[in-house]
Amino acid sequence: MVKVVLKLSAILLLCFSSTQIIMGQSETEIKTNEIFLRESIQELLMQTFIDFPEGDPRLIFVRSESENSANWLLEEELTSYLGAKGFSLALPQKEVKSDNFENCWDLLYRIIELRLEYPKVKSKRLFGQKFVHRESDLNMSFRLTEKNTGKILWAKRKNHFNSDLFPKKIVPMIQSEQYSFLSPKLPEDTTGKYLEPALVAAAVGGLVYLFFASR
Repeated sequence: MVKVVLKLSAILLLCFSSTQIIMGQSETEIKTNEIFLRESIQELLMQTFIDFPEGDPRLIFVRSESENSANWLLEEELTSYLGAKGFSLALPQKEVKSDNFENCWDLLYRIIELRLEYPKVKSKRLFGQKFVHRESDLNMSFRLTEKNTGKILWAKRKNHFNSDLFPKKIVPMIQSEQYSFLSPKLPEDTTGKYLEPALVAAAVGGLVYLFFASR
């Protein structure tokens, strides 16, 4: 009987030891989709504006060349970046009453592509915690001109890709239903879809066999 118990214990240990939670990032360290995209945009800006023209304009007018639901996100990061560089900025919603725009610049931006998605869900090991693979793909263009003359001072287009991994169980916590681009569709998890039930059935069958064989 002791041998049977040992066999049963071994099988249970083999089948279910992998169900222990994989320790990694704590949930408090997980980035929301907005933070993840902001960091991606910040990286793109640092790479793009490395050769931004040197000068001392009185004012830089920042505006978009096209409509995009994520314009506000890029605009916030763009103005924050330029403000940290010491530039004085004017946004479209801010009225600037002046008839003289001498030594002022226009900075136009365009979001060609801003894509956030979950390409796959997977487990690091069988029966383990499910993890979501997250990716962002950015494609943006910028054009700087003299406000009075329209002369192009600088133009740049940049792509940036970023990715990470986070526990599937926190998906509701990191999304924002207010903005569709911050709430991508979660794909079906096919990892172990058929294998895990088969292993469980085999384990249960083995336990039943050992139980009756020991009698």
